[in-house]
Amino acid sequence: MNLTKMSHTLHKFEFSKLPNVMDSESIIDIAFKRAKKIDLAKHPDKVAMYRNWDINKLKEMEKTVKDLCNNYIKSYPIIENLDPFYQDLVKILIDVNRYKISLSSIKWCKNRIIDLTTKTVKKLESTRDMDDFKNIMNSYFGRFSSFVKGVNEYLKYLEYARKRLKDIPSIDTDMFTVVVAGYPNVGKSELIKRISSAKPEVAPYPFTTKGILIGHNTIGMVKIQIVDTPGILDRPFEEMNDMEKQAILAMRHLADVIIFVIDPSETCGYPVEKQEKLLENIRKDFNVKIIEVENKSDLKIRDNNRLKISALKNENIDKLMDEIKKVMEGG
Repeated sequence: MNLTKMSHTLHKFEFSKLPNVMDSESIIDIAFKRAKKIDLAKHPDKVAMYRNWDINKLKEMEKTVKDLCNNYIKSYPIIENLDPFYQDLVKILIDVNRYKISLSSIKWCKNRIIDLTTKTVKKLESTRDMDDFKNIMNSYFGRFSSFVKGVNEYLKYLEYARKRLKDIPSIDTDMFTVVVAGYPNVGKSELIKRISSAKPEVAPYPFTTKGILIGHNTIGMVKIQIVDTPGILDRPFEEMNDMEKQAILAMRHLADVIIFVIDPSETCGYPVEKQEKLLENIRKDFNVKIIEVENKSDLKIRDNNRLKISALKNENIDKLMDEIKKVMEGG
């Protein structure tokens, strides 16, 4: 399987900015409240005065639904237009087919309301019977409510999707990216702090209760992105569940180079043999340059050719940065 990072041509998406989605009852309630606030404008023709009042109410209700639906349709992404990295994450977190149906249903509801309003206005304009006005309006209110209630499950699913997607981290998929991997507690987060020129941002990550660290640095004139992978590579591939495997596959879209961190002191709580096995699996399944480092050199140094560092003591971090630079330059 080729897990090489793919070429990215699509923009990144800010999932944290997705708007809350109201349920049907809330939308209907807002629409009716806004309609009730419409003032009765004086007109020399009493019939025309009340007709115009009713028409303005309908148009305000239509506008309420149209604005809300358009906001959802515009704000929520078309999955196929997302960067492949985000596509993989979204597919893990939600039912994409149901998501698409929900957006389509909301668009359908908007169009039905627009069509209903247009036809109702024509009915109001075709009569001067005040009793007809009342019947026509009551019919409109009933059908309006029916259309909106008919998409309630889709509105609720879109809100569910928002809650699932809002914590996807904002990562520039076109930037040169260093992915730091390894078992928990081997010092990955400490390392990212050392090789990031700014304090790393901490953002919730969909696959774990921990956080993902995103740091940045500049090598020469090139800004790079450094990403931690907590809770994803916690165990060998053969022991991972489907979600963990898909999470690993999603990383193929990011990594230009992987820094694999081993803790030879085993103070992380995992034996070196398991750490080596994980490295072997990554080396086998990811067609990307891997820089192997042994951290915690202040506690233990083994006799091998790997770069020895201490993220805690800031030892040999400059040599690690040199290795990253070599990869950037095609070395």
